[in-house]
Amino acid sequence: MKLPWDKQYLKISFHVIFTLLVILGLGFIIINFIPITIGLSSIISKILSLFSPFFIGVVIAYLLDPIVNIYQEKVIKPISLKLKNSKNISRKKNNIKYKVKNTRTFATLLTYITIILIIILIGILLSTSIGSHKGFKSMDNLINSIKAYTQSFNNIISDIQQNLDRIGFLQEVENTIYDFTNKLGELVQNVTAKIIDGITKAGNQVINFAMALVISFYLLKDKSIFLNLSNQFFKIILPQKTFENIKNYLSDIDHVLSAYIRGQLTDSLIMGILIGISVAIIGIDFPIIIGIIAGIANIIPYFGPIIGMIPAVLMGLISDNPMKALYAIITLFILQQIDGAIIAPKIVGESVDVHPIAIIISITVGGSLFGLMGMLLAVPAAALLKLLLIRFMNKMPKA
Repeated sequence: MKLPWDKQYLKISFHVIFTLLVILGLGFIIINFIPITIGLSSIISKILSLFSPFFIGVVIAYLLDPIVNIYQEKVIKPISLKLKNSKNISRKKNNIKYKVKNTRTFATLLTYITIILIIILIGILLSTSIGSHKGFKSMDNLINSIKAYTQSFNNIISDIQQNLDRIGFLQEVENTIYDFTNKLGELVQNVTAKIIDGITKAGNQVINFAMALVISFYLLKDKSIFLNLSNQFFKIILPQKTFENIKNYLSDIDHVLSAYIRGQLTDSLIMGILIGISVAIIGIDFPIIIGIIAGIANIIPYFGPIIGMIPAVLMGLISDNPMKALYAIITLFILQQIDGAIIAPKIVGESVDVHPIAIIISITVGGSLFGLMGMLLAVPAAALLKLLLIRFMNKMPKA
């Protein structure tokens, strides 16, 4: 016997059952929201920890790719073409075509050699700066100041102990000292355990960084191969229109990141050199170290220059003439104004033109959520968001 199937009733029943399943699923997620969130965060953290060498290698390769391109186009390819022209005469007789080998390998090697030489040069400059006579003199002043403060503290403790002996609370003081000693022992044990744990983690980080360098080398060397493979893969799994849209978005991301990160690193290098030279002219010791710290801090907009000014001011205060601290503040302030008005706009460009209020808000939010890394990436993220919003608004139909 056939049942009278009504398509309308079946459609309504399907919608009812689907709605109930959605409600039950949402209720389950809401009830177990915290355990699910903890589980997902744990899984994500494990995945990030497991693939951290790969992610770091991608970042290193992305930052070094312009240098590899310069070596490839300006150094390696001209040499290869000269070799090709010199061998073409003899090879044409035998109908043998000369093929230019993969120049990316040599360009990548030259890039890493350049980076290693720069690191060695910075190490030599730092050791020379620290080992100089002035450097030792400033360090001696700092050590003497610490010794003086320590001696004053010991004298205060001794006076307090003598007064307590006169009053008659020696037993209570001994008990207090005993409790303090026990707590100090526990603190030392905890600190030792944390130090050992920190050394272990540092060793793991060194291994991960070494693996990241190897990964970045192969990513740079075989860049075209990886790009072709990724394009073929996404063409297979994505529709053509979606693939083109994603490709355009990735191009926008690369445009913003390359304009900001590489430009900001160049700007920080210039500012570090200028600040180091200026501090040396003023007569403050350790100008190279101060320049390096100021250059690194300059990566963070608005807040970085303030952070970079602190070492110069401190070294000026402990010098033979404390007025050098004031000279350092004035000089660094002038340099930061020049940087903001001339150097940064020329190097970073107008592609990350974001309003100062938006920059301050993005840095504050990024720093509160993701710490230092959030502050570093806040500005390019805001610039990318602005670019995407402009693209979206341009695609909207006009009334």
